[in-house]
Amino acid sequence: MYFTNTEPHKPHLVFFGRWCPLHKGHTYIMEEMMKKKNLPLLILVRDTAFDDIDVIRRAEAVKAWMEFNNIEGSIMIIPDIEGVYYGRGVGYNVEEIKPPENITTISATKIRKMIANGDDSWKEFVAEGTANFLESTL
Repeated sequence: MYFTNTEPHKPHLVFFGRWCPLHKGHTYIMEEMMKKKNLPLLILVRDTAFDDIDVIRRAEAVKAWMEFNNIEGSIMIIPDIEGVYYGRGVGYNVEEIKPPENITTISATKIRKMIANGDDSWKEFVAEGTANFLESTL
């Protein structure tokens, strides 16, 4: 466990990704599920070898977002994954959340390029509470 501010035995809503950086497209789907289910988050941060932002900084940015928004949950750093597989009757849901078009078009790749090019407009696309953290670690 990297970080938690909740009871670990509670059911959690699980989201996994690179979060490089965490942006409003990511947080939209998490917030929508929290509204529907009223459960804490479990955010799994993939430890990839190819990302511009190291895994600790990505996990810290997720933590900054959670703390800024008073979000209950846990963060774990996990190895990179090839796929997600499950057997029959596993006891949990697998569900896709469809965000609106203005959220769907947000791209972490574009945000990383904006940061690399010194284009400060990247801040409008990242999750609330993470821009200051990311800026202080660049």
